[in-house]
Amino acid sequence: MERIPVKLRSDCINIMKKSYLFQGLTEDQLQQLLDSSYLRTQQFRKGEQIFDESDKPTDIMLLIRGNLVIAQNTLSGKRMILSRITDPGDTFGEVYVFKHLPSYDMYAETLEPTAILFVNASLLSDQCDKKYMQSADRMVRNQLMMFASKAYTMNRRLRILGSPSIREKIARLLIERQGSGNRVRVMPREEMADYLNVTRPSLSREISAMVKEGIIRNEGQTLVILDQEKLEEYI
Repeated sequence: MERIPVKLRSDCINIMKKSYLFQGLTEDQLQQLLDSSYLRTQQFRKGEQIFDESDKPTDIMLLIRGNLVIAQNTLSGKRMILSRITDPGDTFGEVYVFKHLPSYDMYAETLEPTAILFVNASLLSDQCDKKYMQSADRMVRNQLMMFASKAYTMNRRLRILGSPSIREKIARLLIERQGSGNRVRVMPREEMADYLNVTRPSLSREISAMVKEGIIRNEGQTLVILDQEKLEEYI
């Protein structure tokens, strides 16, 4: 088995310690897993596909570093962004593995140089090597909690997409992502348009209109909410 570069191995261990998938495992267990045939790493250049629609799902994927989008292309060629993976430790692709689907109906593409940890699904099956069974049992329990969390997140996304107007979609997105203050970090406009399933020009026009009305202030990838009550009228 090809050895993982020292720096990448160190990054993997640090991210695995923080990832919910590996929560409760000791460092010795993480090192043992990283040395096993169940785990492998791969580094990708910007613009590379990690998987495409025709690939067979075999692994849970964990972001070590970088940035990527999960997307689909419509029949007319329009790209729809389903999600963006930006936080080290985030996992993706697991639903396709556990449902034993023959292929993906989406693809993952990097937005910058990216490193991925691949966890082969056989680790979490009854075919797992006995010496990894304790770690695998804990990971299965963790995965169940992660499924519940992702289902909740998807439900929030559906509420945004179900809004009838662009302004309502923008308002719900901002309020969903708003923390304790009035500044909301959003994705670049093209990705935001894909995420909301609207055209880039239509999105830009609506944001400009909301700025003119004093509802928000546009600071690039940060939108500042100036009139909270007015914004909440659109949800």
